[in-house]
This record gives sequence, structure tokens and C-alpha cells, in this order.
Amino acid sequence: MKYGKSAKYWLRRCALLLPEIAREEIWREKGFSSIYDYAAKLAGMSKAMVDTALWVIRAVEDKPELKKIVEKKGINCVKPVIAIATKENAGFWAEKTNTMSKAELETYVRDYKATLYPPGRIRLNLLMSKWS
Repeated sequence: MKYGKSAKYWLRRCALLLPEIAREEIWREKGFSSIYDYAAKLAGMSKAMVDTALWVIRAVEDKPELKKIVEKKGINCVKPVIAIATKENAGFWAEKTNTMSKAELETYVRDYKATLYPPGRIRLNLLMSKWS
């Protein structure tokens, strides 16, 4: 159990550092052919994990509340709210992310989006923009 916790901790730490490693091209200085090769060798991350980490971390850079959740719980727990979180409502989504399971959060986000964008309204907006 201790090894598993430690492995998750270091995987999370590596994921948090990936945007800086990519920006500074540290992977190149260390002799790796790409950021994907670097992350695979040092942290056992797949290409999909690297892409997800880069996407999520860049999305929460300007949202400190969500960034704290990523540091504490990891990238995957914040993924459901990335598309709808803004600077203004990041605190709300951080609290929801902190108190709900991932499945509960996904359901909550889906229902939240449905109230914001009812199916008929989206279709009407698309039709109106097409003809204007």
C-alpha cells in the first residue's frame, strides 16, 4: 500500500511539472527525443496521460482554486469541470470537485450543462447563426 501511494504521489508531481518541462524543453536537455519519451521513462506515463496532464494543467493555470485540487487529488478529478470552469466560478467548481466523487461530479456537470444549453435552444442558435 505504501508503494502505491508513493507512486501516485510522484506521478502527480511529474504531471504538475510537465507544462514547465515542455516550455523550457528540459526533456531535450536531458537527452530525450520528446516530452512523451521523457515522461514515459521517468514517470511511466503514456502519451495520452501526458496530453491530458498538459491540457488540464494549462486549463487551471489561471484558476488557483482548481490548481490546488489538482495538486491534492490529481488531474482526473478535475477533468469533468475543465470545459465549464471560469476564473469567476472556479471556487464553486473546486468545492464541488473536493466534495463529490468523480462519477457524481460528471453527472452534476452534465445536468448543469443541460440547464445552460437546452437541446432546442442550441439548435435554434445554430440555425440563427447560419442564416445571419
